[in-house]
Amino acid sequence: MAAATGTYDKLDKSFKIAARFILTAVSRKDVNDAFPSFTDAQRELLHRLFIYVLKSLHRNIVEEFRNFCDEIKIATALDKIDQFVEEQTLDVLSSDKTSIEDIKESTSKKKRDEIELLKGLLEKTQESNNAMKARIEHMKQEEDLNDTRKSSKRRISMIQEIFSRS
Repeated sequence: MAAATGTYDKLDKSFKIAARFILTAVSRKDVNDAFPSFTDAQRELLHRLFIYVLKSLHRNIVEEFRNFCDEIKIATALDKIDQFVEEQTLDVLSSDKTSIEDIKESTSKKKRDEIELLKGLLEKTQESNNAMKARIEHMKQEEDLNDTRKSSKRRISMIQEIFSRS
């Protein structure tokens, strides 16, 4: 058997334990009770023979299991499965347990929220611009009014000067 690791070792060990429990040894009492007409020597020989057969059967079953596993390359297949499982646990998307649809929906929601936020900022900026334009317009009107006042004052001063000369 090739040097197998991981899952195959667990499978092999579990099989041996299961085979051992299935092929349990029979006690002398069981043999005596099953064959009461035999002599003690015959029952002892029968018990030893039964133990020998069970041990041989166990060895043969384990050997057949290993040969079958070698034939179908179970150790290699289990190693590949172990490697695949390890890669999947390291893969962020796979271990996240979320589907592509969930990711798509989450991304779309975040984009919609971001668009709404940007729309709100744009509206505030437009309101601020409108307020600034109104202020500038008001200042221009005040400046025009001041210019008109200055002009009027100059005219009045000129008129007063003209009248005072005369």
